[in-house]
Amino acid sequence: MYKKILDDEPTLTTVKLVSKIAITLGVAKSTVYRIIKEYKSTKTVSTSKQCGGRPGMITLFDEATKNSIRRIVHGFFFSNEIPTLDKILNEIKNHQDLPQMSRSTLYKFMKQINFRDLKRNRKSVMIERDDLVRWRVDYLTSIKKFRSEGRPIYYLDETWLNEGHTKGKVWVDNNIKSKREAFIEGLSTGLKNPSGKGKRLIILHAGLEEGFVEDSLLVFEGKKSGDYHEEMNANVFEKWFVEFLRKLPYNAVIVMDNASYHSRKEEEKMSTLDGIIDDLIEPLIISVNNMESDADITDTDSSIN
Repeated sequence: MYKKILDDEPTLTTVKLVSKIAITLGVAKSTVYRIIKEYKSTKTVSTSKQCGGRPGMITLFDEATKNSIRRIVHGFFFSNEIPTLDKILNEIKNHQDLPQMSRSTLYKFMKQINFRDLKRNRKSVMIERDDLVRWRVDYLTSIKKFRSEGRPIYYLDETWLNEGHTKGKVWVDNNIKSKREAFIEGLSTGLKNPSGKGKRLIILHAGLEEGFVEDSLLVFEGKKSGDYHEEMNANVFEKWFVEFLRKLPYNAVIVMDNASYHSRKEEEKMSTLDGIIDDLIEPLIISVNNMESDADITDTDSSIN
């Protein structure tokens, strides 16, 4: 191919020649340069001992194409909109000068130009305390036993949905290392993290392997801005749980976490106001009656004397 192209286009520069061979064969330009250098020095070409795979998509596009697609992604960042593959593809289709590609090809291309689909920062640490390990072992042992017995197992849990809720994983451009670099290149530093402010829905539901339990979904709007557990309390949960139990078959198993409102000690009932008053008045009446009796006795004694 190298000789044929030179014969057909003798004035072609080495850079354009290498690029043409690389695109035609689907190999990296560095590979073409290495083989040409070897051929010029030895007049032969040796078989490569490396078993490389197919070349990356990035080798098929020039720098202008890569930068154009990067700017499309950063355009979504600037408007604080999540750049999904479908959205990026639609924007590419609107640019006649950009090569058209499939969704899977775009996914590979994004990775090869150093974008990564990463989970947003939500710092949490799993602390493996001894009691947690024991609980986990007990749970796995019990759940295995219940499954072997063929008992229906229901799982229930609560969660919340903020007004500003968004996807957990988004595309991140790892080429941008600082705000200054982004400013110079006319790009962005990525999406802004959602504030978490606004209205909040509190959700409670239960189900098993076959699906959710019908008419058991509880959804209500939270009124407080703090932890949603403040509103999903024992009274709310107990009212829902009683209705939920009526829908379960005999011998069912319920799996729930250790939220504070999932269990509580029954408080001693305080006496009513009438009972408290009676407790206070009764000894007073006895005391007064005793005083009156003593007075009668004194009067009688006086009269006898």
